[in-house]
Amino acid sequence: MTTNPAGERRRTITPRSPLTGQPAGTVTVTEPEDVEAVVARAREAFDRWGSLTHSERRRFLRAFTRHVLHSLDRIADVIVAETGRNRGDVMAELVAALTVMDYFTRHAGRLLRPKQGTSWPFVTTRGWTEYPPIGVAGVISPWNYPFFLPMVATFQAVAAGCAVVVKPSELTPLTGALIGDLAVEAGVSDGVIQVMHGFGDTGAALVTSSADVISFTGSTEVGKLIQAEAAKTLKPVILELGGKDAIVVLEDANIVHAARAAVTFGVFNAGQTCAGVERVYVVAPVYDEFMVEIRKAIALTDAGSGGRGDVGPMANPAQVEVVEAHLADAVAKGARIIHGGVRRETDHGIFFEPTLVVDVDHSMSLMRDETFGPVVPVMKAADEEEAIRLVNDCRYGLHGSVWTGDSRRGRQFASRMATGTVAINDHLINFFFPSIPFGGIRESGTGTQFGAEGIRRYCIQRSITAARFLPTTKLIRGWLPRRAGPRYWKLVARAIFGWRR
Repeated sequence: MTTNPAGERRRTITPRSPLTGQPAGTVTVTEPEDVEAVVARAREAFDRWGSLTHSERRRFLRAFTRHVLHSLDRIADVIVAETGRNRGDVMAELVAALTVMDYFTRHAGRLLRPKQGTSWPFVTTRGWTEYPPIGVAGVISPWNYPFFLPMVATFQAVAAGCAVVVKPSELTPLTGALIGDLAVEAGVSDGVIQVMHGFGDTGAALVTSSADVISFTGSTEVGKLIQAEAAKTLKPVILELGGKDAIVVLEDANIVHAARAAVTFGVFNAGQTCAGVERVYVVAPVYDEFMVEIRKAIALTDAGSGGRGDVGPMANPAQVEVVEAHLADAVAKGARIIHGGVRRETDHGIFFEPTLVVDVDHSMSLMRDETFGPVVPVMKAADEEEAIRLVNDCRYGLHGSVWTGDSRRGRQFASRMATGTVAINDHLINFFFPSIPFGGIRESGTGTQFGAEGIRRYCIQRSITAARFLPTTKLIRGWLPRRAGPRYWKLVARAIFGWRR
């Protein structure tokens, strides 16, 4: 708690390093009753920022992107202090963020250019769609990628012309605060990007505030609560939620590549990645060969606080308990842990050994529910058809990948996967590909980030028509007093559409 000049006591948050236990800094909580004032300030900033042309905003966006590029070490220092992650992995996260920032700096104007509609058959009218900014966007972000995830939503909204209020996770508030600081330092108008801190009650107050759109990345359970609350006023929401993402390895795949990818993206960021690998299905003809290679790959990976291939600490003890519960349930139902499977508590954090599990099936929570830990369960599928059935037997649908040496086969299989995004012969690369949408289906969310579809979620899609010389409705006898009856309209329909066969 702190005391402000008026003598009021305010809650504070002091994140501690998972590696050292040392405090990384302190931020002051924005209490729920104060959230609306923050949104009101954003509304004032929006009145200025939203009135700029895309060309005028581009200058600020370019400066913001350049400032982030020049501040990589500063940002990485804060992320490492709050999360304990491998610094190389943190830099990869920042490159992904810069990829998104660069793309929307260069292309926002084109993506939001008015779109002309066809005038057929009523050629005396023209029509188009405009994409003005919706207003104030509320961005609620998690701790696992504390710079990338809030930045991609924030930057798209700002590029569209919105003002943004960011509420980062209480586990990584200092990283979230950097987004606002860097924006102001780069010359983005004060108030266009505001960062406030707090717990669930502050986030809930942002959802119920007068913000015009909410972008949330986090758990499916919280996402459902946000959608239900927003539905009361029909406020649009963009939800990127949990995942149970799968790798499928077909018999003509590069087995070495597939095995290394399964391990890499199964344990990356200690498995705390919504689009990481949580299930692996391998067709029977190459199952044994795959197991040889994946054993080699996981044996080269260890949990620890340093080194090129290390898996960093888990974010909190509660998540370790989820991982352990999933493993215990799987073992009780016949699964075998053939590598790892244990936590390791040290003075430098709680680590979980990279874990390889076999003899799994869909009766186990390990294959049904989001584990969010460095666990790679592998299941044998009889053939391609059984593999696609198993992949789609899931309540989630965020990401997945298929591995095959036949590009046509890969495209066909990918098109059958019940997920919002798919990679062929790769995994997680979609985060580095901002020109196409990224989002989930089923219980993995609604709406998208990236691409034209993503940035337009922060806009009003306003369609406008204009008569070329006389009102079309008057020309076709649509005005009162009524001059055209059913016979006339049947003749019109046949004249316009009757020649089509």
